[in-house]
Amino acid sequence: MKVSSIVKKKVDFITPDSTFLDASKVIFGHHHRGLPVVKGKNKKLVGFITQQDILSQLFPTIGEFMEDYVHERDFEAMEKKALDVLTRKVKNVIGKKVISIHIDDPILKAESIMKINHISRLPVVDSKGNLIGIISKGDIFRALVSPGIRGFE
Repeated sequence: MKVSSIVKKKVDFITPDSTFLDASKVIFGHHHRGLPVVKGKNKKLVGFITQQDILSQLFPTIGEFMEDYVHERDFEAMEKKALDVLTRKVKNVIGKKVISIHIDDPILKAESIMKINHISRLPVVDSKGNLIGIISKGDIFRALVSPGIRGFE
């Protein structure tokens, strides 16, 4: 079975010049775990931003907490920092390596990529790297298991 048979083509996305606030509105407003980041009218996939990418910028790291226990416990300062963080551009946090799957690849290849990279969603691209849609582990599970479940009806 190919990725093309299960891809969800209606997918939210943002651009590299979007702010963390823009990304947060879509991620948290639509209950996503992350969003593809695309550039241009052809939606060239250039990255992926997750809830964790945003949340990790809002809170001190363990190292920062250990180095400056007093200041890193200043929750009012954290709230002020959050305003600064939310104005940052997405392009400043996305990685250079974009993990995706080609639309004509087998769905079990997609599952393998997700497992190896500890991710649960995978952007789907065409041969030029343009975003076509997204698939999740749940999509793959349903595609593999649902024919068997229907047989027991």
